[in-house]
Amino acid sequence: MSIRPPSRRNDRLSFFALGGYLPPRRFKVVLHRTASKDLMFVTRAVMDITRFGSAEAEYRMWEAHHRGRSLVLVTHLERAELFVEQFAARGLPTSIEPA
Repeated sequence: MSIRPPSRRNDRLSFFALGGYLPPRRFKVVLHRTASKDLMFVTRAVMDITRFGSAEAEYRMWEAHHRGRSLVLVTHLERAELFVEQFAARGLPTSIEPA
């Protein structure tokens, strides 16, 4: 049961005014298909950057290869930007989308 009246239960401003906590927004890191890189290079890059095991990294690589995109992970904005920069440094196309 909420202590706020029904008309103000979803009001974010009143939530902050009461000293509440809102979790940070989440963002998706999406790996896109690339024709210029070897498939094992993509798998190795996913393993190195995300610390996934070989099976999980291969799954992400094959999903990106066949479907054109693969959801790598969901995290907060700063970490998502870091992952995109790390993939870009290896020449792999990635993007950030709101979760």
